Amino acid sequence: PAPTKAASSHSAEKDVEKAIHAWASAWEGQDMNGYLGAYAKTFQPKGQTSRAAWEKERRERIVGRTKINVGVSELQVKVDGDKAQARFRQHYSSGSLNVSSRKTLDMVNQGGRWAIVRESTGG
Repeated sequence: PAPTKAASSHSAEKDVEKAIHAWASAWEGQDMNGYLGAYAKTFQPKGQTSRAAWEKERRERIVGRTKINVGVSELQVKVDGDKAQARFRQHYSSGSLNVSSRKTLDMVNQGGRWAIVRESTGG
């Protein structure tokens, strides 16, 4: 029998959760291909002039850090077809910087892979 809508929705939620944890893990591990690859081609950086400028800035802020810790807690995922929204508390620390904030990632399923199309902090 075909999976029920509830079962496929639950499966999609789990896939989104895995994508979020993979994104955080790539960030922690300074794996820039994995980190940047978590973002959809259509991702529009907030306040940046271009995707290339955003990628350059992210590389400068991530690569070469002695240690980065990125934690995800209170993760809530809502899936609607090929779109999803993940809300969570992000715990970031590197050197003397230690920040905890609410984060929202809007995601889209592209060929079976969940990718970030928009991210916001706060709320």
